[in-house]
Amino acid sequence: MMNTIPNTFTSKALFLTVFALLVTLVAAATAPAFAQEEEKNVVVHIGQYSNDLHSTTMGVSLAHQMQEAGADVTIFVDREAVRMGEQGQPLLTYGDSDLSTLLSNYIDGGGSVLVCPHCAELGGVEPDELRDGFTMGTPESITALFMNADTVISY
Repeated sequence: MMNTIPNTFTSKALFLTVFALLVTLVAAATAPAFAQEEEKNVVVHIGQYSNDLHSTTMGVSLAHQMQEAGADVTIFVDREAVRMGEQGQPLLTYGDSDLSTLLSNYIDGGGSVLVCPHCAELGGVEPDELRDGFTMGTPESITALFMNADTVISY
C-alpha cells in the first residue's frame, strides 16, 4: 500500500511551511550581533598622573562610564600614573573633577586597576603600598589583560 499525502496538505501549504522554516532559520542566524554578544572587555590605559591630570581624570571617568554601560573594565597604569596607586600619594583634583571620587566610584562599581610592576619599581612604589582596588601586575597578568581585551583606550 502506498502512502499518500492527504488532500488537505497541498503543495502550496508545503511551500509555505518550508518557506516559513527558512525565514526562521535565516532570522536566527542573522540576529543583531549585540543580542548575542558577551560582555565587552575594555582596558583603559593611563600613563600620566600629576603631569597630565586632564588625561588622568578623563581616563578614570570614561572607565567608570563604560563600566556603567555594562563593560568589564580594567584600568592599566604605567609610567608616572603608577603614583596614583600609592597610598601615601594624594589624589589630586583637576578643575571640578575630583580624582578620589572618580576612582572610588569606579572601584566601588567593581573596577580594578592593574599596575605595571617595572614602572612601579622605577617610581619607588611597593606592592604593599598600593591603595585598595590596585593590584601589582605580572608579565603574565598584563599579557592576558591585553590579549583578552576587546577594546583598548589609551590616555
